[in-house]
Amino acid sequence: MNINNTENEKSIPTGLSSEEAECLTAEGKVNRVKEKTGKSYAKIIGDNLFTVFNLMYAIISVVLVAIGSISNLTFLAIVVPNVLIAIILEIRSKRAVEKLSVTTDPKASVVRDGKLLQIEASDIVIGDVMLVESGRQILSDAVVISGLAEANESMLTGESNAIKKLEGDTLLAGSYLVSGAVWARVTAVGKDNYVHKIESAAKGFKAPASNLFRDLNKLIKYIGVLLVPMAVLIGITNYYAYDRDIVGALEKTSGSIIGMIPAGMYLLVTVTLTLSVIKLSRKRTLVQDMYSIEMLAAADVLCLDKTGTITDGTMCVTSVVPLGENDEATVADVIAMIEGAEDSINNTSRALIEKFGTKMSTIVDKIPFSSERKYSAVEIDGVGAFAIGAPHFVPCEVTPEMEEKIREHAALGERVLLLARLEKLDTVGTPMALIAIADRIRPNAKATIEGFQSQGVSVKIISGDHAATVSTIAGKVGVIGYENYLSCESISDEELSVVADKYTVFGRVTPEQKVLLVNTFKAAGHTVAMTGDGVNDTLALKESNCAIAMAGGSEMACKVSQIVLLDSDFARLPDVVREGRRCINNVRGSASLFLMKTMLVICLSLFSVFTVSGYPFEPSQFVLLEMFVIGIASVLLALEPNNKRIEGSFIKTVLVKSAPSAVVMFLPVLGILLAYKLLGGISLECRNSVAMIAVTLIGYVNLFAICRPFTKWRVAVVSIIGAALAISVPLGLLLDDMFGFIPATENYGFFLGMTVAGLALSLLLQLFRAPIEAFLFRITEKKNKKERKINED
Repeated sequence: MNINNTENEKSIPTGLSSEEAECLTAEGKVNRVKEKTGKSYAKIIGDNLFTVFNLMYAIISVVLVAIGSISNLTFLAIVVPNVLIAIILEIRSKRAVEKLSVTTDPKASVVRDGKLLQIEASDIVIGDVMLVESGRQILSDAVVISGLAEANESMLTGESNAIKKLEGDTLLAGSYLVSGAVWARVTAVGKDNYVHKIESAAKGFKAPASNLFRDLNKLIKYIGVLLVPMAVLIGITNYYAYDRDIVGALEKTSGSIIGMIPAGMYLLVTVTLTLSVIKLSRKRTLVQDMYSIEMLAAADVLCLDKTGTITDGTMCVTSVVPLGENDEATVADVIAMIEGAEDSINNTSRALIEKFGTKMSTIVDKIPFSSERKYSAVEIDGVGAFAIGAPHFVPCEVTPEMEEKIREHAALGERVLLLARLEKLDTVGTPMALIAIADRIRPNAKATIEGFQSQGVSVKIISGDHAATVSTIAGKVGVIGYENYLSCESISDEELSVVADKYTVFGRVTPEQKVLLVNTFKAAGHTVAMTGDGVNDTLALKESNCAIAMAGGSEMACKVSQIVLLDSDFARLPDVVREGRRCINNVRGSASLFLMKTMLVICLSLFSVFTVSGYPFEPSQFVLLEMFVIGIASVLLALEPNNKRIEGSFIKTVLVKSAPSAVVMFLPVLGILLAYKLLGGISLECRNSVAMIAVTLIGYVNLFAICRPFTKWRVAVVSIIGAALAISVPLGLLLDDMFGFIPATENYGFFLGMTVAGLALSLLLQLFRAPIEAFLFRITEKKNKKERKINED
C-alpha cells in the first residue's frame, strides 16, 4: 500500500529498490520466523483418529469381524460419526481462527523505490529503511538514521523509563516509541532480532493448563491403565463362565471394554468448546486456546489495565480555562499553531487537535517534548514563543488560584496542561490557559465491570499511571473498593506481595510488579484473568490463568494471550464468559451421563470376575442407552444457557454426580442377575435382555433426576428422550434381535416382573441420591482443604 504524499517526498531518505528487496528475500534475509501457529490439518486428523480409545475400538472391531459377530459392530455407528464430527469442527475452528488472525498482523512503513509503503512485518528485509512513529511498535532491530524519539524498552532491558533515541542509536524489535518519530535502517531480521531471545526466555512462563484439560487427561490415564488388566481378567472369566465358548466370551468381553470407554464425553467437550470458538469468532473474538474459555469463566479475580481497557486509549479536552487577559479564541489559535508545528502525534496531541485543529505557520525554533522535560516549546515567526506541558515543569509561575484549579481537575481524574507565552524559548513566561484533558472511558466499561462484580469476580486495576487518577476513573466505572489504592513506585516486592490483597487499585506499577501481583493473587488460591495491550504486559499475561489481549495493542501481547479481542473492546469479554460458563457447567452435567455408564460397567465387570459368572452384555445391547439417554441427551443439555460461575474440580464434580447414578443402575441389575440364579428355567439371553432393558429405563430415570431443577429446555429434553425410548424399547422386543433384545414372548412374566422391580428399586434409590452426593462432596472438600493446607505449608 502506497502511503506517500507530496509534502513528505523531499524528507524521505534513500531506501531499497524493489529488486534489491526481492533478492534479499530470496536469500532468506527477511523478517520471517517459523512459528507454531496452531495444529496442522494432519495433526488435527491424527490427534482425533489415533487415540488410545480408538485403538481399543479398532482391536475390538477386528476381533468381532474375525469371529463373525457383525451385529455387535453397532457401536461403530456412534464412534465413527463422533470422530468425523470432531475432525470437521476442529478444522472449521482452525480456519475461523486463521481468518481472524490475519487482522492482528502488524504492518511496517518502509521506503521502497523512493516511496513510503506499508508492508507486512514479515516482509521486512535487511537494509530496509523504516519510518517509526510515536505509539508504533518497532518490528525489527534497526539503527536510527534521522529524527528524535523516545522508546520504551521495559520488556527487553528492564528499564521502565523512556530512552531517548538519536541518530546512530539502536532500536530493538519488541520495544515501541512513546514520543517522536525516526527513520531507521534495519540491521537484523527474523530469529536474529534481539526480541526472539526474550521470547525464548519467556517460554519458561507457561500458562497453566485448564482444570478441564488437566482432569480429562487424568481420567484418560486412569481408564487407560485400568482397561488392559480388566480386559484380560474379563476375557478369562467369560471364557470359563460361558463353557469355554470363545466366540461368546469375546463378544461379552468386547461389550465390557466398550462400556468402560467414555469416548463420547471427550467428543462432547471438544464439540462444545469448538462450537463456542466458532460462535465467538463471529463476534470478533479470537480464541487461540479453546480451553482458555473455561479459565476465564472460572476466574474470580480480573486484573485490568486502565488504558486501552477501561478507557479506549484516546483522550479528549474537557475544559479550557483562559488566564489573565486571554480568551478562549486566542488560546485555541495558539494551540492550533503549536500542533501544526509538531513532527509526531501522541494521544495528548490528538486530543488537542480534535478540540482546536491545526494551523500551518513558520517555525523559527522549537524544543521537542521529552519525558524528563515534560513540556514542549515553539517559537512561531511573527507570533511569539509558547510552551505547553505539565504545569510544574513549564517555565512559568503557578499561582495559588491555578493550583486550586489543578487540584480540582486532578480529583476528577483529569490531567492539566499549562499553556504559557514566553519572551524566548529559554526564558520564564506568563500563563495563558489551563487545559484539562481526560482519558475517554469506553461506553460499556461500567456495565461490563458491574456485570463481573455481580458474579462474584473481584476487579483489580493495575496501571502505570498515577494511583489517585486511576482510582478516580475506577470509581467512575463502578469498581468496588476503588478508594483503596496504592502507589507502587517506592514499595518493595516483599511489601507489595503482603498487602496486595488489601488494595483494589495499583498505580505506578512496573512490568515486574505486574507479574508479582498476578502471582500473589494466584498463590492465594485465586483464578486470575488479565487484560493487556502493551509489550510491558507480556510476562504478566503469561503468568495469568487466562490472558486477554486487545488487538490494537502490541503484537507480542497478542501472541502470548489465549484470547484476543479483535475490536479492542473490553465489552466483548462477557460474551466469552457466558460461553465458557454455558460450556463447562453444562458439560459437567452431561459428562456424568457418560461416566454413569462407565462406572456401571466397571462394577458389573468386577462382580463378574469375583463371582466367575460372566459379563452379561454384548456391545449391541448398549445402543439405546448410548444413543438416546447419553448421546442425544448430553448434546441437547450442553446447549442450554447457563451463567453460573464455575467452581470446584471438573473430575470430582462429575464423579460425585455420576456415582449415585451408577449405584442406582447397578443394584437393580444385580437383583436381576441374582433372581436369574434363584428362579432357574430362564434362558441366559432372556436374562441379559431384561437386564439391559432395565439399565436403559433406569438410565432414563437418572437423566430425569440429573435434569432437576427443571427448566423449559430440560423438560423438552426429557420429553424427547422419553418419546424415543417409548418407541424403541417395544420395537426392540417385537423384532427379533433388534438392539440385542429377544422377543418378549419368551418368559413374559420374568420380563415384566424384573423390569418393574428394577424400576421400583431405582426409584427407591433415588431418595438416597442427594445424601450420597452430599457425603461425597464433603469427602472431596476435606481432601481439597488438606491439599490447600499442604500447598500453603
